[in-house]
Amino acid sequence: MAWPTPQDFNEAIQNPMLAFTDGELQTGRPDLTPLGLPRPITGGFASVYRLQCGQANWAVKCFLRQFDDQQDRYTAIGARLDQVRLPYTVGFSFLNRGIRVSSAWYPILKMEWVQGEPLNSYIQNHLGHPQTLRTLAARWVQMITQLQQASIAHGDLQHGNVFVINGDLRLIDYDGMYVPALAGQGSHEVGHRNYQHPLRTQDDFGPYLDNFSAWAIYVSLIALTVDPGLWDQFGGGDESLLFRREDFQRPESSDLLRALEKCTDIRIRSVATLFKSILNFKPQQVPPLDGAPVLLLDSNWMVDHMETGKAGALTNLPPEGRAGWEEAPTTLPDPSWISDFVAPNGGLQPSVSFRNSVFPERCVLVASAIAALLLFFVIPVGTPAANIRGPLILLAALVNFVFWVYRYRSEPSVAESAAPKSNVKAINDQIWAVGEEIEARKREKTSVRNRGAGEREKIMKDQRKTVEAMQKKEDIASQETFRCALAAINARRRAFRRQEADALEKIPNDSEAKATAFDCRITAIEQDEAAELENALRVQQEQHISTFLRHFTLNRASIPDVGPAIKSRLKAAGFHTAADINPYRVQLVQGIGLARVESLAEWKRTIESQARASMPQAIPQREMVVIQAKRQAQRRVLEDERDLEEQRRKDQENAIRAGRQRSLEQLDREESDANANRRREHEEIVIRYDLQCRAFQDTLSKLADETNSKIQEIDDKIVEVK
Repeated sequence: MAWPTPQDFNEAIQNPMLAFTDGELQTGRPDLTPLGLPRPITGGFASVYRLQCGQANWAVKCFLRQFDDQQDRYTAIGARLDQVRLPYTVGFSFLNRGIRVSSAWYPILKMEWVQGEPLNSYIQNHLGHPQTLRTLAARWVQMITQLQQASIAHGDLQHGNVFVINGDLRLIDYDGMYVPALAGQGSHEVGHRNYQHPLRTQDDFGPYLDNFSAWAIYVSLIALTVDPGLWDQFGGGDESLLFRREDFQRPESSDLLRALEKCTDIRIRSVATLFKSILNFKPQQVPPLDGAPVLLLDSNWMVDHMETGKAGALTNLPPEGRAGWEEAPTTLPDPSWISDFVAPNGGLQPSVSFRNSVFPERCVLVASAIAALLLFFVIPVGTPAANIRGPLILLAALVNFVFWVYRYRSEPSVAESAAPKSNVKAINDQIWAVGEEIEARKREKTSVRNRGAGEREKIMKDQRKTVEAMQKKEDIASQETFRCALAAINARRRAFRRQEADALEKIPNDSEAKATAFDCRITAIEQDEAAELENALRVQQEQHISTFLRHFTLNRASIPDVGPAIKSRLKAAGFHTAADINPYRVQLVQGIGLARVESLAEWKRTIESQARASMPQAIPQREMVVIQAKRQAQRRVLEDERDLEEQRRKDQENAIRAGRQRSLEQLDREESDANANRRREHEEIVIRYDLQCRAFQDTLSKLADETNSKIQEIDDKIVEVK
C-alpha cells in the first residue's frame, strides 16, 4: 500500500468531519491559504496543519513515512513526559487510526498548538537588548539541565523546534526524542544539519544526544549578547543562528570561528576557544552543558574568569565528564588584560602649577598676623580702645581675602582656564537646549506615529465590521451548505450499506439449507460405502480363518486327554478338523467331559490366533474399486448440484455488492463535485471582496505615506538640530 503524499493529506484535511476519527478534530477548521486550501507546514518527515476547534487550537501531524515502531515510540515518550512533567513540553496524543485518505486509515499526532515565536525570530527581534538575550541564555541552560536530569534528549534541538513564549521556552516535534524506555534502539533521523555533530548517525541514540546542539545554541547566544553585529555579518536566521555544518566539519577554515577568536572582547574569544575544543570530541564524548564552565555575563564574570584562568576549564566538570575534556583541555586567556583598564594615577586629574610667585601673599599674611598680636599686647584690656580690636581683626582678614582673590585672578594659568570653563558651560547649555528640542521632536514623532496607528486601527476596525464581516458571513453560509451536502451524501452512503447488509442476510437462509441437505446426502452415501467395504473385509477375514482351521485335522493333532478312541468317537460324530469343533456340540459325544471339551477349545483357539495373525487387513483393490464405483456417480451428481447452488449464492452476493459499489461511486463523484463547488465559491467570495478591500488598502497606504512623510520631516529637523 502506497503511503499518502502531502497533496493527498491536503485533500483529506479539507473535510475534517470525514477525515478524522477524533471527535474534537472533526469539528475543527484548518488554516487556509488565500485559495481556500489547507495551509500545511511540510518537512522531511511530516506535514503539520493547524486546526481551530472551538476555543482550542491543535497541531495535526500527518506522517510522510511509515515506521513500524512509531506507535511504541510515542507511547514510551508520552509515558515519560507524563511522569516527569517538565514545563518545556506540550501534550500530545498518538492516534493510530487518525486520518482517512482514499478509504484507508493512517496514524497522526494530535499536539497542542504552540503560540509563540521561533527561537531565531525571537533572537532577531531582541538583538538590541543584551539583557533579554542574557536571560534567554540562562533559561536555556536551565532547560537543558532539567532535561538531562530527567534522562531525556530531544534529539533535534534547532530554531524550528524551540519556541519562546513570554520569555519561557517550549519544545515541539518529538519524533527523535530519547527516553530511558527506548534505550538500545536507534533513531530514525539525525537532526538539523546546522545544529548537530557532523559525525552523528542513526546509531547515536542516548541521553547525550542533545549535548552538542545545546552547546552550539548556547555559544551563539553568548556571542550575540556581546556582539549583535555577528547576526548580520554571518547570515543569522537563515536556517541557523550563527553556526553551520561547514563550521563544525572544518573549524580551521571557519570564518565564523576565526572572527570569534580574533574579536576584541575577551568573552567571545574565551567561548570560541571553549567551543572549538568541543569539536574534537565524538558525539558520545561531548560534555553536557550543565557540567562545563559557564561564562556569566555580569559583574561577577571577571572574578569567575580570573579564578578559572589558571585552573583551566576542568575544575567545574563532574568526574564522569572530565575524562573527555582532559583529552583536549581548554586554555582560557591570561587575566592580565584587566590591568589595561586601570588608570596609572588612580583616575586623578593632574595638578595645576601657578606661574606667579606666592611671596606677596605670604608677606601680607605675616603682616596681618603681627598686627593682630600687637593689638592684643599694646591696647590694655578693659580700656575703650580694646573694643575696636575685633573690628580691626575682621578688617585685616577682609583685606587678606580681597588681596588673595585679586592675586588668584591675576594668575595667568587661572585666567587661561577661565575661558574653557566658560566655553564648556556655554556648550553644556547649548547641549541641554538641543537635547530639549530633540526630546520635543521625538515626542512629536511619537505623537504622529500613534495618531497614524490610531487612524489605521480605526480603518481596520471599520474594514472588519464591514467587508471582512460580510465575507466571513457569506463564507460561513457557503461552508454550511457544503456541510449539509456532505451530511446528505453520508446519510445516503450509510443507507446503501444497510440495504446491502439486509440483502446479503436474506440470501443464506435458502442457500445454506440446500447446501446442508446436499452435504447430508453425500455423507450418507459415504457412510454406506464405508459400511460395505467393512463388511466385505470381514467376510474375507472369516473365510480366511475358516480355511485355515480346516487344514488342521484331529488325526494329526496332539491334544491332551484326547486319545485315538476319543478321536474315533469325534469322527463318528462329524468332528474331523479344527473348524468343526464346537464346545456345545462336542459335549454331546459320549466319553467327552468338561476337561476334554476345554482341551479341544484351547486347541482351536491356538489355531485361530495363528489364523488371525495372517488374515488380510484390506480387501483387494479390484473389489474396492467395484464397491466405490457403485456410489461415485451418485456423489458426483450431488456435489455438482451443491457447487451450482453455492455459485448461485455467490452470484447473488456479487450482484448486490456491484450495485452498491456503483451507488457509492456515484456518491463519491457527488462528494468530489461538492468539494469543487465549495472551492470555487470560496475563490469567488475572496475575489469579490478583495476588490472592496483594495479601497481600504489604498486608504491605509495613503495614511502610511503621510505618516512616514511627517516622521521624515521630524527626523530631518532632528538631524539639523544635532
